[in-house]
Amino acid sequence: MMKLKFGYLVNNIYKRRILMRKSILLVSMFVLFLVIVSGCSQKVNDKNILASFDKQVILADELDKEISELPEWKQDKYKDQAGREEYLTLMAESRMILQIAKERKLEKHPTVVKELKEFQDQIMRDKLIEMEVDNKVKVTDGDIEKYYAENKDKYVEPDMVVVTEITQKDEEKAKAVLEKIKAGADFTELAKEMDSKGESYGPGSRNGGKTAPFSRDSYSSAREFVEKAFSMEVGEISDIIVQPLGQETYYMIIRLDEKIPSRQKELSEVKDSVKSTVESEMKDARKAQFVEELKKKMKVQAFPERIPPTPEVKEGEKAQTEQGEVKSETKTESEAKTDTKSEKKKAEKDVILAKIGKQVITLSELEKNISEMPEWKQQRYEGQEGRKKYLNELIEEKLLLLEAKNRKLDKTPELAKQIKEYRDQLMLKELVKQEVDDKIKVQDADIEKYYNEHKKDYIDPEKVTVTEITLKDEEKAKEVMEKIKAGADFTELAKEMDSKGESYGPGQGNGGQTRPFSRDSYSSAREFVEKAFSLNKGEISDIIVQPIGQETYYMIVRLDEHTQPRQKELSEVKDDISWTVEREKKRERIEQWLEQIKKERNFKIYPDRIPKPKEEAKPSEEGTPSQGGQTTEKSAETKQNPEEHQSDNQTKSGVSDTDTKPKE
Repeated sequence: MMKLKFGYLVNNIYKRRILMRKSILLVSMFVLFLVIVSGCSQKVNDKNILASFDKQVILADELDKEISELPEWKQDKYKDQAGREEYLTLMAESRMILQIAKERKLEKHPTVVKELKEFQDQIMRDKLIEMEVDNKVKVTDGDIEKYYAENKDKYVEPDMVVVTEITQKDEEKAKAVLEKIKAGADFTELAKEMDSKGESYGPGSRNGGKTAPFSRDSYSSAREFVEKAFSMEVGEISDIIVQPLGQETYYMIIRLDEKIPSRQKELSEVKDSVKSTVESEMKDARKAQFVEELKKKMKVQAFPERIPPTPEVKEGEKAQTEQGEVKSETKTESEAKTDTKSEKKKAEKDVILAKIGKQVITLSELEKNISEMPEWKQQRYEGQEGRKKYLNELIEEKLLLLEAKNRKLDKTPELAKQIKEYRDQLMLKELVKQEVDDKIKVQDADIEKYYNEHKKDYIDPEKVTVTEITLKDEEKAKEVMEKIKAGADFTELAKEMDSKGESYGPGQGNGGQTRPFSRDSYSSAREFVEKAFSLNKGEISDIIVQPIGQETYYMIVRLDEHTQPRQKELSEVKDDISWTVEREKKRERIEQWLEQIKKERNFKIYPDRIPKPKEEAKPSEEGTPSQGGQTTEKSAETKQNPEEHQSDNQTKSGVSDTDTKPKE
């Protein structure tokens, strides 16, 4: 029974989410059930038939088997009677749809054939590597110990230090802090105090200024800080360290708390890492050995020297080519050179670069393969050396595939099942494309109609823009408010505090000014939002106490702009509407198609015949009463009509065999 990932078909078949519940469930079933029962020669008790279409039936034991094969978290969804009925419906729909795909012979569709071949080739190569490499590499404790002994230098913990730091964005403030320290202030307490107020910005932030141990290779973008830390003695306090970081400059004062000398890590500490490294190296070596064995066996000949150098394009010519400005030669000149160039090009493309038994790899094949790769991958094989690298990889791929075919790995039950499942998946993908995607066209008229009918959904809401100053310390917020009341320019004050990293609101990094926001914005800061919308333009608020999580902020805001709701133009929302209309059309189409084929194929569900879940009906040991003091319902039924149950079991055995090997 095939089980496929839901995401694959959603992404590759529909390209869009289908919101309606039934459609989503149908897609899920495309993924979950891709099996068709060819019929059963034995007579089946009608009570066991839970669903039917055409000449196909779904039996009670099949439903239980399907659900039991789901992940446990999915099984929970189908434990009750309603869930089992839902699952049965989707199961039957899926089988019916796959039957249609087979009737249309979609396994012969060019896209299906191409993608299936690629998949089949890949899993055959993977299986061969599993057999000849993965299963033959065994890492022993001796291997691990030997590698560790020979590579001890790779497992050395470097010198490390721990510091306590105070980091400021404002140089004058950093100087004031340093003066306090020189005057006798306790460095630890000062660092903790500034960190608790959010006034320190270094690597010890939120830990009282104390860093975790770090090495010389840490903080690669803050070299001045690192070098100074490693140059100090324990207990020593630095002067101000000027540390550029991106477009910012920080002013740091640090105290060295601890020096941790380098040490050799014990094998017990790194055993898992060493094992992984050894295993990887052993597999690489085994794979290389196996490929060499195949090369000798199949008498591979490679001619990488025949790969021509990649023609160099001069900068001027390249620029002209990109702009489409390169002028063609005159017709006479072109005709004079055509034959020579054509023959030369053809000869180059037909150059044999490798022989693998009776197969050959030509330059044209090499170039074609590379041209079909994504652009990022093509860059890996640029130039003559890149082509040579790809030639080696291509030889290896073909060798592995030939050997896998010689061993008939695609005929093994494991791979045969995977190939069948993937083929069914591709057939369904193509069927839905034909019946849904290809029949949906979104016209401008559809978009305009939807827009006119749903204008209320495309209204830009009422918004405000504010400038804010947000602090973590209430007393400091009161000081700022006094400055504003005394006539300080609010804009300049907000900019100054933001530049020093002393303000923490939504306008941070923009001089305190926010972007326009609606009443639905900042859901965790409702006091701030409500106050902003209650102000008049230019009005400055009192201090707003704003709890967020475990923190409390003190905000002062000024309303800069208040815009009223407006109707968005069609041009602004056209793409969004196109997506919505397409999704709706696909939903309608898939519902219509499903109902149509159900009628044509006499699709029927018999929910009243669905047996209760086995866990509910499971008899207690040796027929003893269950915890409730009564025998289970299933046990009672068995005693009442043992012949009927015997008949059912015989039927189930027959169906199981048929289901395992369905007629194609």
